[in-house]
Amino acid sequence: MDEDEAHKRLAKFKETLSSESSDRRVVDAHILHGSCYAIHDDKHYLLKDEIASEFTLKVHQDIFIVGSAKLGFSISPKKRYRLFGNRSDIDIAIVSHELYEKVWHETHEYMESGAYWEGRRDFEKYLAWGWIRPDKLPGGSSFEFTNTWWDFFRSLQHSRRYGPYKVAAAIYHDMSFLTKYQMRSVAACREFEKGL
Repeated sequence: MDEDEAHKRLAKFKETLSSESSDRRVVDAHILHGSCYAIHDDKHYLLKDEIASEFTLKVHQDIFIVGSAKLGFSISPKKRYRLFGNRSDIDIAIVSHELYEKVWHETHEYMESGAYWEGRRDFEKYLAWGWIRPDKLPGGSSFEFTNTWWDFFRSLQHSRRYGPYKVAAAIYHDMSFLTKYQMRSVAACREFEKGL
């Protein structure tokens, strides 16, 4: 990766924060659209196409590369402005009402059966925010979706088609939840820049 390019992207992002008052427009310009830092355009499409094929999604409207792989740096409060590097992940946001509902219903049936799992409270918390974190789903052989999910995403990393990076994803109910989540991080960066 070109570290100079990551620094240029970070400077442009900070410039946008000072000139654009709308957090949503910053998200649209820098996160949901534009080129991806960690993956060249041809590979960017191939990665999204593999995910779309696996989960029956629309490649151009349901799948977004986010985080430091997209920007070249993180905007997460705990890693703010850390550049994308060899230990970074390629984070994917899947926006699919249908997939979200499928996993939600399967998880509900699992809970109805009397099953309990360690991440249940966290799963429910994120569900209230409109997204499913697969690492909070039930594990083991009794919940098939989790195994299918992790097998697929591990295979992407092991293929090395997209570099040596772990590829991780979360499922959002709709664009509103993804956008609001990203807007909270942008707002925190804006406050950080103002020294608040």
